[in-house]
Amino acid sequence: MIIAKVIGTVVATVKDAGFAGKKLVIVHAHVVKDGQLVPGQTMIIANDDLGAGEGDIVAVSQGSSARMAPSMKSTATDAVVIALIDRIDVNGQIVFRKV
Repeated sequence: MIIAKVIGTVVATVKDAGFAGKKLVIVHAHVVKDGQLVPGQTMIIANDDLGAGEGDIVAVSQGSSARMAPSMKSTATDAVVIALIDRIDVNGQIVFRKV
């Protein structure tokens, strides 16, 4: 899993039938560096059935694990938002807290 920030959405009117009714978001992976949550280098498109909005910090599952999410069983997906993160603690220190 990765920690990521939702930075946008993707609209595709022509797509595989498995994506019908599914929301696609662009997420930017983040890492913890020097006690802070900072942007990494990776950006991906992920399926989102949880209603994440732009600016939300989320957990994203990738690869075959992404297809194990109940709503993704019939979808050819590689990344799924699996949690909206409220707080991240690292070494006893809060590095992120949802406002």
